[in-house]
Order: sequence, then C-alpha cells, then structure tokens
Amino acid sequence: MENKNSLNIILFRISIVGLVASILLVGIISYASLISSEKLSSIGFFPFGDKGAHIVAYAVLGIFLYFSFSRISFKLYDENNDLIASNWIILPSFLTIITGLLVGTILEVIQKSVSRSFEVLDIVADGLGLLVGCTIAYYILKGILKIAIIKEL
Repeated sequence: MENKNSLNIILFRISIVGLVASILLVGIISYASLISSEKLSSIGFFPFGDKGAHIVAYAVLGIFLYFSFSRISFKLYDENNDLIASNWIILPSFLTIITGLLVGTILEVIQKSVSRSFEVLDIVADGLGLLVGCTIAYYILKGILKIAIIKEL
C-alpha cells in the first residue's frame, strides 16, 4: 500500500513540473512565433530551418504537456497488483496533441496580425513534434516509475 502512495506522490510532482514548464514554454513559443521575421532569421541553428524549430519546440512542449496530463488517466495497479502501463498512453497523448495543436493553430492565426504568414506546414511540424514529445515522455515516465518501484522493494 505504501508503494502506491509513493508512486502517486511522484506522479503528482511530475504533473506539477509538467504544468509549470508547459505554461513557460507556451509563453516562449508565443513570443518566438509573434516577433518579426527579421529578428527570428538570426536564429539559424536548427536543421530544416523553420520547420525544424517547430518540431523541436513542440517536442519539448509535448514532453511537458504529457507529464502534466499523465496523472489524469493513470491507473497504477490491476487486480493482481501489477503495474499497468497501457492505461496511461492514450489519454495523455490525445490531450497533449490536441492542446499543442490548438496552441500552434491559434499562434499561426495570430501571426497574420504581426506581418507574418499562416502556414499549414508549420502546424504539421508542430503535430510531428508533439508526437515525438509524447513518445519521449512516455519512456521517461515509464523509466522513472520503474526506478521508483525498484527503490521501494
């Protein structure tokens, strides 16, 4: 019983870190999306240019959004007291992708008001980054929980 409580505390802390980091990242991504193209063109270290920057930014956002949503559908144990991983893949991933795409689409629409253009390929790159972020976050979270379970034994 103590093991379940410890894992719930770990999940709670991870979700709080994910929420705070997600809010900060949305602010940073919003700023980068809405500054002038001239200022942004000086940042040229991403492979594949603008689309690479979208993939990287939204992959990082996806990791932290996944962490913030992971506690919503998490079920630690089944009837046999075995850890279940499959219950917390689908809902957090779905919420992460929907939330991330919503943020990306809203920013693309707002870009018209700051003399930048709406690009559907940016939204596609955002979605690809979110999928990568969900995958990375799943394995990070799975590893953290396995380590926590081993330490409890």
